[in-house]
Amino acid sequence: MRAKVHSRTCCPVEGTDRYLVYTRWRSEEDFQAWMEGPMKAAHQRGGEDAPKQKPAASGSTLWSFEVVQQAAPKQG
Repeated sequence: MRAKVHSRTCCPVEGTDRYLVYTRWRSEEDFQAWMEGPMKAAHQRGGEDAPKQKPAASGSTLWSFEVVQQAAPKQG
């Protein structure tokens, strides 16, 4: 089973109506397996006879980041 470390959905407070969904994956391999498995199956369109449904969202932007600094709670 592929596992995310965690996922968060952030609601805008002001200045935009865009939500931010942040997902942290255990590894690049886990992310790629999700992209080719459950995500791909869930986002494929049905056949020509499938009922037309309104999308939950009308667009998205994929951002990639590199960790440049990391902090953890002090043990003790």
